Amino acid sequence: MNFAIWLAIIFLYYDTPALLNIPWQFNLVYWPIAFIVAITFAGRVWKRFVEIAKATGRKVESSKREGMLIALSWILGIVIGGVILQTSIAVNAEAKLAVGSLSFITLSILGMFLVIAKFSGTGKEIIPAFLIPGIHIPVVWNMENGAMILAGFVVALGFAVTILLYIHNAFKAIE
Repeated sequence: MNFAIWLAIIFLYYDTPALLNIPWQFNLVYWPIAFIVAITFAGRVWKRFVEIAKATGRKVESSKREGMLIALSWILGIVIGGVILQTSIAVNAEAKLAVGSLSFITLSILGMFLVIAKFSGTGKEIIPAFLIPGIHIPVVWNMENGAMILAGFVVALGFAVTILLYIHNAFKAIE
């Protein structure tokens, strides 16, 4: 569900400027609001997941340590992605932005995957969410046009595959 909300946020982001002539400052408002919406949604989903687990007799907990490490992975992804964005020798400014964005997503979700794998021993469904964007970094690095569009669609593809894997595993668990 968390990847689904981010997928919707990504596509809304790409669709809104296409419908309206919006200046770059739109990002300063859109992404903080998107983050608040996503975190609120994730919190509600988690509470329902815990209730479902209790109803089936399972105990589900999340540790504050795990949550802090996941937050740290996103902070590091933002910092490293930003440094890469500023120092990249990509072909042009758009390609630099795409490289920085894909680096941010790749590193943040890779970190999240490592934390989840350590604490719960699962999470392999997340691999496409960082692997697909990561393998496209060299591709967007050299694109003269359309690098950010490709970057957005690559992230969406990784998230969509991750969602499909989670759904597939949920159905396998019912069998």
